[in-house]
Amino acid sequence: RASVWERLSTCRISTYLRSSPAQKSLSQRMILRSELAMQHDKSSSGNLDVTKAPAMIGVDWGTSNFRAWLMDASAQPIDTVTSPEGLLKVPDRDFAAALDRACGTWLDRWPSLPILMCGMVGSRQGWQEAAYLKGNAGAADLAQATLRITSSPWDVRIVPGVQSTSYDGSPDVMRGEETQLVGAVAMGAPRDGLVCMPGTHSKWVELRDGRIHAITTFLTGELFALLRGNSILTGLIEAEGEFAHDVGLQAFMSGLKMGKGGCAMTHKLFLIRAEALTGPGSGATADMLSGLLIGSEIATVQAELIGKDIMLIAGAGIADHYLTALQHIGIVAPVINGDEACRAGLSAIARKVPEWRMAA
Repeated sequence: RASVWERLSTCRISTYLRSSPAQKSLSQRMILRSELAMQHDKSSSGNLDVTKAPAMIGVDWGTSNFRAWLMDASAQPIDTVTSPEGLLKVPDRDFAAALDRACGTWLDRWPSLPILMCGMVGSRQGWQEAAYLKGNAGAADLAQATLRITSSPWDVRIVPGVQSTSYDGSPDVMRGEETQLVGAVAMGAPRDGLVCMPGTHSKWVELRDGRIHAITTFLTGELFALLRGNSILTGLIEAEGEFAHDVGLQAFMSGLKMGKGGCAMTHKLFLIRAEALTGPGSGATADMLSGLLIGSEIATVQAELIGKDIMLIAGAGIADHYLTALQHIGIVAPVINGDEACRAGLSAIARKVPEWRMAA
């Protein structure tokens, strides 16, 4: 028999239309999509590869943005859709309608494809809460715990977040990053090691035998945004305007050194302002602030880095800052693209969902 990953659906549209937003006719939904699309800046790659057979739809749905991939069985994207319609921007919390707006073209053509979602869509603020999976977790564990959205007209499941402990034994959680971690392992990353995942909430995750073992989270990105945009440093940053790359790098390195240890972070933050008021300053306050926060983060986990394989899962821009900081203490780490890891993780988990596997 052809597996669920290879065959295309031939089910009737009437089955597809059995619940909201599919209560409307296909033509009505297409009109509604067009009207609502005027309010949402959705973009598609426009490169639908008709030579490949779709295996699934993978979705990374956060509070601010939406990304979806029509993927083949090897997790390669056949088509891609991005939208700023994150969870907080969905009108009337009608997530089914939002999914239809973003991926309706795919859903019309392949209505029974499995749809696997990760990210904050499974939080209390999302479509439906997918409870945290406690303890060590790998692809099979996450697949077993996926939450099916029974109110959806399509076969939609959400990957749960993971609850574990940090290095100091306190509780810690993640939602969305677990999929990237599983994807990195599926892509051939070391099954044992330490993974840095920079972002709004930067995470350091210990992997053991390909499973998530420990999580330590830092508020680095969010704190940087707050201090840059609404603090006593904001005026300095706005007054500096543009500056040479070398100036920014030197300021970042100065921040790294400042973040290594010693006095409290709150004092170090004021030192950035004091140096500018009593001397020439760095000339690149935002870069110095970034170095201070990242340097403090890495100083906290430095003892855990000894003797472990280290890697980053991140986008190019933020990865460069962390690579520079790690190189400063003698560590060279490979980087795995976050989007690629997410797609690989969604595919790896989907393959192990019991209901989808049993249907193959």
